[in-house]
Amino acid sequence: MLRLPPLSAAAAARSRHCLQRPVAGVFRTRHTPWSPGPQTQRLSTSSSSHAAATCPQCSTPLPTPLPVCPRCSYISTIPSSMSYHEMLGSQYEPNPFLVDNLELKNRFRDLQSVIHPDRWVGTSEGQQTAAAIMSARINEALYSLTHPLRRIEYILEREGHGRLETDSVDDPELLMEIMDARETLAAAESSEEAEEVRSENAEKLKEISTEIESLVAAKDWPAVRVAAVKLKYLYGIDFAAASWPDQVHDH
Repeated sequence: MLRLPPLSAAAAARSRHCLQRPVAGVFRTRHTPWSPGPQTQRLSTSSSSHAAATCPQCSTPLPTPLPVCPRCSYISTIPSSMSYHEMLGSQYEPNPFLVDNLELKNRFRDLQSVIHPDRWVGTSEGQQTAAAIMSARINEALYSLTHPLRRIEYILEREGHGRLETDSVDDPELLMEIMDARETLAAAESSEEAEEVRSENAEKLKEISTEIESLVAAKDWPAVRVAAVKLKYLYGIDFAAASWPDQVHDH
């Protein structure tokens, strides 16, 4: 499990409210900037996608894709057009469904070494709030991209096709398979039986994920949405099997 650096009491309080507070513009400080550590120094050479970006305040190359400079404590808001992929140093095109989870997590750690709210203690309130908002956005980006269902929901929404809350399966064969799986779980008397259902379902998850990968590459968004709904229901079975017997008996 990925562990985040602990927040100080003040930073934790800011993080609880940061997404509700509008922050705009650029924040600068006259405080002595904190010294970059090994992670920050490594960031400056770990990706070429943002190598041309420089700090508008001190002209130092920015170590991350984000508008933040640890050298002079410059920080601005993340552009609304920036994708979660860009924030975490991953390519959106040609296929945003293809990501490397390990690389995303490594980039996340690198980013947090620069933007974690505790790094900005001693700067202005505006800067600390901006850092808390930026940190929360990066958490949200990692959460969305590292799981196939959340990832495709994000991609569909970004491409203007909404989310899947109200969509239902219209494939009779798949619907029967889902019902059978739930009935099997409800009747299961051991974790081994539940695990067998989960194992069979995992193969279906793999198949539909491969299908989604191809459909996203072709930018066939209506078909992607249909496949994503199937993925959602299959993950429902996966969750029920993994939580057996609790979730099964709650339905």
